[in-house]
Amino acid sequence: MLKIRIIPILTFNGFGLVKTKNFANPRMVGNPVQAARVYNSRGVDELVFLDIFASEQKRKINLKLVADVIKECYMPVAIGGGIKTIEDINSLLKIGADKVVIKTKIIEEPEFINEASGVFGAQCITVAIDVIKNNEQYYVFNKLNKEILLIDFLKQLPSHRFGEIVLTSVNCDGMMNGFDIDLVKLVEKNISVPIVVAGGGGEPKHFEELFSQTQVEAVGATSIFHFTQYTPHDLKNAIASVGKPVRILKNSVHSK
Repeated sequence: MLKIRIIPILTFNGFGLVKTKNFANPRMVGNPVQAARVYNSRGVDELVFLDIFASEQKRKINLKLVADVIKECYMPVAIGGGIKTIEDINSLLKIGADKVVIKTKIIEEPEFINEASGVFGAQCITVAIDVIKNNEQYYVFNKLNKEILLIDFLKQLPSHRFGEIVLTSVNCDGMMNGFDIDLVKLVEKNISVPIVVAGGGGEPKHFEELFSQTQVEAVGATSIFHFTQYTPHDLKNAIASVGKPVRILKNSVHSK
């Protein structure tokens, strides 16, 4: 059985780390290079680093900064933000990224995903889906002024080749009051690739609930590390308590 992955998701505004609530009001929370160094010492399984304003601001991600982050990491690193072309992906992979995360581009030009997978392999391509719940309906959150029902979007995805999904609940983002389990189950029913669930984890019991009620293989976490005393080791212990396998490094740092 595959080990469950704990994946800090570092969100970046172009010059520093930020954390949002419901994808709004970004709050400065630190230096990305220093954060990567700390997470590397704590035995996390992967790291996701996202420039969350690059597409909106129509600019490229800072490759020098990304390279500095990657140098601190002995675990796999996925990078996203402003990816528009095959050359953008190539530039990130050349400086050491293991995967790239694509969100806006798949809404603008869905065929780009298969083009990228054809060049680099599907295992390199991660699709980010941000979901907002409104009037009991799930929609794909985007800044392109497009109303996209999640279920319709999911039905189109099997025609695209990619390695995994990062699924984030906008309603739960930064709230630390638990994951949207119903959302996760809906996506699980319609998608066969691995899912990284993000948005809502605020204490170990939330992770126990997620992994006891779903079959997902990975979880993204941010606020719980920035704003509580809990560490990746605490979360792995919680996940192990519901019978799921985790990777624990004996020499990782467990305390803040």
